[in-house]
Amino acid sequence: MDKPVRRRLSPQVRKLEIIEAAERLLQAHGSRVRVEDVVREAGVAKGTFFLYFPTWDDLLETVRDRLVSEFDAAYPLPTEAEGPIDWPALVEWQAGAFVDFTLSRRGLGEAVFHSDFAERRPLADHANVRLAAVIRAGQEAEAFGPVDPEPTARLLFAAIHEAADAVAAGADRDAMVAALNTLLRRALAP
Repeated sequence: MDKPVRRRLSPQVRKLEIIEAAERLLQAHGSRVRVEDVVREAGVAKGTFFLYFPTWDDLLETVRDRLVSEFDAAYPLPTEAEGPIDWPALVEWQAGAFVDFTLSRRGLGEAVFHSDFAERRPLADHANVRLAAVIRAGQEAEAFGPVDPEPTARLLFAAIHEAADAVAAGADRDAMVAALNTLLRRALAP
C-alpha cells in the first residue's frame, strides 16, 4: 500500500486549511466539533493543528474574528462622501442584514457566540460599538432623537439578535424584521 504523498504548503496556506476545515465543520455541526474532527477534515496531524493553534479556543477565536470581519466586509457602513445617508433606513438595513447573516452562519454562530468558549473569551462589544457609532452619526445628522447611544445600541442589538434567534426557531422572517424595524424607528425617532 502506497503512502499518500504529503503536500508541501506554506505555513499560511496550511493554517488557512485548518481554519476553513473548522469553519465547514462548525457550520454543519456547531459546538459539537472537536480538534480530532478538524484535523481529519483538514488532512493534517494533531501536532500540526497545535503548531498553529496552541488551544482549541485559539482556533475558535480566529474563526470568530473571521466571521465578524466577513460581516463587516459584506455590509460596510456608507460614508457621507457617497451621498446623503438615510440613517433610519441604514439601521433597518443593517438589522435585516444581521438577521440574514446570522441565519446563514448558524452553526458557526452557535460555536463562537453561544458556547462555553464565548464565556471564556467574550467578544468585545463590536456590534454594540458599531451600532452606537451609527446612532451618534444619525444624531449629528438630526435623524435620530436624543438617546444615549451606548445603552441604546446594547438594547437594540439585543432585540436584533433575538429576532435572528426567533427566525432560526421558526418565526416568520418578514414579520420579525417588520416588527424589528418598527421598534428601531420608534426607539430612534427624533
